[in-house]
Amino acid sequence: MARLLQIPLLLLTTLSLLIQAQENREVWRKFIDIEQDHAFFPETLQFAIKQYNKDSDDEYLYQMTQLIRAQEQLSTGFEYLIDMKLSRTMCTKDVEFDPADCGLQEDPELYKENLNIRNCL
Repeated sequence: MARLLQIPLLLLTTLSLLIQAQENREVWRKFIDIEQDHAFFPETLQFAIKQYNKDSDDEYLYQMTQLIRAQEQLSTGFEYLIDMKLSRTMCTKDVEFDPADCGLQEDPELYKENLNIRNCL
């Protein structure tokens, strides 16, 4: 009889541990808003812009013109969620430029903005 009670007790304990692990994970991984000068974020932001330019099929470089939202979460490391607006510059990708050193497109036909670019790094 005691042996029959051990199985439900084991299942109940396992279920309790799974629920507790799920609750702890949500708290552990919650995104919080951060400022642009937050530790390590300026480097992360530059990396995100550089990666966007690298992955983009556009012949022109883009630079950030507005930071809409920046969030960070702690897990096994730091993860960032970045919402930003990027605008096309006058510099092309064929020459090594820092997009921050390039002026924005003035030609109305070439001017372009990408709104709400979201990067999770």
